[in-house]
Amino acid sequence: MTILDHAPVLVVVLPLLAAPVVAVLPRPALAGAATAIVAALDLALALYLLVPALDGAVISYPLGNWLPPIGIEYRIDLLAAAMTVLIAGSGTLTALMLPTALGPEVAPGDRPRLFAAFLLCLAGLIGMVVTGDLFNVFVFLEIASLSTYVLIAAGAGRDRRALTAAFDYLVLGATGATFFVIGIAFLYIATGTLNMADLGERLPGAGRRAIIVGSSFLFVGLALKAAMLPLHRWLPNAYAYAPAAVTTFLAMTATKVSLYLLIRLADLVFQTPGELGRVNFAALLPPIGLAMLITGSVMAVTSKDLKRLLAFSSIANLGLMLAALGLGGVAGIAAALINLFNHAIIKGGAFAVTAGIVHRRGSAGLAALAGLSRQMPIAFALLVVAGLGLIGVPLTAGFVSKLAVLQIAAGRDLWLVAGGILLASLITVVYIWRVVEAAMLAPPAEDMPKGDLHPAFLLPAGVLAAATIGLGIDSRPVVELATRIAGQIVGGGG
Repeated sequence: MTILDHAPVLVVVLPLLAAPVVAVLPRPALAGAATAIVAALDLALALYLLVPALDGAVISYPLGNWLPPIGIEYRIDLLAAAMTVLIAGSGTLTALMLPTALGPEVAPGDRPRLFAAFLLCLAGLIGMVVTGDLFNVFVFLEIASLSTYVLIAAGAGRDRRALTAAFDYLVLGATGATFFVIGIAFLYIATGTLNMADLGERLPGAGRRAIIVGSSFLFVGLALKAAMLPLHRWLPNAYAYAPAAVTTFLAMTATKVSLYLLIRLADLVFQTPGELGRVNFAALLPPIGLAMLITGSVMAVTSKDLKRLLAFSSIANLGLMLAALGLGGVAGIAAALINLFNHAIIKGGAFAVTAGIVHRRGSAGLAALAGLSRQMPIAFALLVVAGLGLIGVPLTAGFVSKLAVLQIAAGRDLWLVAGGILLASLITVVYIWRVVEAAMLAPPAEDMPKGDLHPAFLLPAGVLAAATIGLGIDSRPVVELATRIAGQIVGGGG
């Protein structure tokens, strides 16, 4: 037996154990380098786990050799492996930016502890994906949430409103976690087990009322964590006032993991893909998704800050994922996953460029973009690529994402859904043009700092921009991956 045989647990334990070590390192530069190394090693482990998953294997790792359902099981299928790569990859790119991005906002002595919080968040998010135990999901949810509150509050070095944003998220996040754990309690009382696969086998013989109540609590808890309308209040301020590099990581992972859990519970526990429990929550997703799609897009138009604009755009994009998921079947689930993966790439690139702009110019306000096209041409080009992806222009990953949902909606004569997507795309043109207009046409102030993107931001933003275009030109990797996963879920192999 080699150490790689323990990869399913190492991918969680590595950042978890590294966090306290990083926190006590004496030099911020050393702590930042250690954080990047740990994140990169975690990505290597995630890629190692993806290989057998692509061949159809489902990895079961019982902790302490206590077999499920008695012991805690880590269960990694293709969906979990792909999500682990997404989270670890996002963490690695963010870790490259953090030491430079936090310089103006966080005192040197506090940075190692903030790097430690970042590693805890990384461990918590991956833990939620790989664990096969429902209560373990709650434990990792709390680890990720508590560290996220700290990461958001770190933005107080530049704007004190970050403290209020972190407190709002704490209150609403704790409320969502409470709903989630109450739902777990109902399911445990009804079945006597917490292993998700075992729950799926026992639920048919459990009491109907307990399952309905338990699944309802789980849905509300996940809805709050995923910032579903009208439970989205925490997201715009959290994204706007957190350090821009932190926002990059959260935009690529946090709400995506909540959507993953929604899919996972419907598949593995309730064995009703497209639903959750004995209540057809899938019927709620298209109207909620359309409302988020339009509302988020309209609010983005009214925003005068680039980070807040992108935050409302994230709400709109999440609405598109929910609408696709609510359509059900292999096509609907595949379309939701295509949007999940592609949006993480596009929005990650947008926030990575924004982090570089904030580092150079000290603000994410649209006024700070004046003269960007001339003074920071690389940053401007990368921002335009991300904007085109959000609009859904052909030859970008965003076009593939929207086309996948539009094809389903048109094929089923769901013209309201199709019309909502097209309307949101037109509104997206408006708010992206506001960004381009400010960057190209507004004259820069004489005292505006000179210089293009710092190399710490150029690499992550460049990689994500290249992926945005590459996956628009050749969409097969993501489309085939999403379709395989959806086929496993609907076919009962997930």
